Amino acid sequence: MGVIHPDITLAETLPSGYYNDSEKYSSLLEKFASTWSFIGLESMLENDNIVPVTIGDIPMILTKSESGYHCISNVCTHRGMILCDKKTTSSTISCPYHGRSFSLSGEFKHMPEFSEVKNFPSSADDLPSAQVVNWHGLLFASFSTDETFEQYINAVEQRMNFFNFSKLVRVEELDRLHKVSANWLLYVDNYLEGFHIPYVHKTLNSVIDYASYQTELFDNAVLQIGEGQEVRDCFEIPEGHQDYGRNIAAYYWWIFPNLMLNFYPWGISVNVVDPLNVSQTNITYFGLVCDSSKIGVGAGGELDTVEHEDQWIVESCNIGMESKLYQRGRYSPTMEKGVHHFHRLLTE
Repeated sequence: MGVIHPDITLAETLPSGYYNDSEKYSSLLEKFASTWSFIGLESMLENDNIVPVTIGDIPMILTKSESGYHCISNVCTHRGMILCDKKTTSSTISCPYHGRSFSLSGEFKHMPEFSEVKNFPSSADDLPSAQVVNWHGLLFASFSTDETFEQYINAVEQRMNFFNFSKLVRVEELDRLHKVSANWLLYVDNYLEGFHIPYVHKTLNSVIDYASYQTELFDNAVLQIGEGQEVRDCFEIPEGHQDYGRNIAAYYWWIFPNLMLNFYPWGISVNVVDPLNVSQTNITYFGLVCDSSKIGVGAGGELDTVEHEDQWIVESCNIGMESKLYQRGRYSPTMEKGVHHFHRLLTE
């Protein structure tokens, strides 16, 4: 049902069941635990050292202790109670149900009324954890040992080696949370092609050169490059870099399964696609700025407008996926390579 032909000129898109079937939705979320996942920014832990997060549909807690950052299960090992439902500051994590407590790295510390329990505590009473990496202030976690973080981020690291990550500062005024009434796959599908730009994003289309729009594929990522109409709104790319001499206004990176890193001359807009259920998705934006004088111009200028336009599109497509008369479509070989690549990663 869901096999995607490797030849895009022969391939059909994902069947509509991928977008509206609850069992398929749950099975796809399992892929989140098989790779690295963005879990937050180090700046989120400047005032609080305990922050609830999710990896796919797995409830986790991001913590900060003297030994560093940790990502641990948000489910008590006693009776399955959620431990934390809001960010806070504490030296321990305590279950609000029966008082079991844990360290900030997830080790079991204390449990009332358990003095007579034999072979207790054991390692099973600790909170399961994921490994955590801090990349330029962005925090990532993984349960898997199959892929190193260096392998995961390599394509971005190599291409963006000219970007001044050291100057990035989070500007909370640029943070956004959008609730979208659509399956998360539709949001990613829409992001992965510039095909719709002239039809949906009139303002964006006026500042980029649509004719030169480019898509590149990597093992776990897709890069879209938008060249600008005005040189002043583009990156200053150093000689020796593969993009030297090009007027690039934006690098749009998607990394499997749900992270978008949008590089603009002013900084990075981090977009995280968080599935809530089969037809509801949260899109979280974080703004990291390295040159505030360039905010509001070029391809990274009207982000709220672009987001609302995209939201209208994906919500309308979500309605269309429910139609008994729609099953699946075809790909544009020139403009939908990224969507085809995403669908193949989902179905492999």
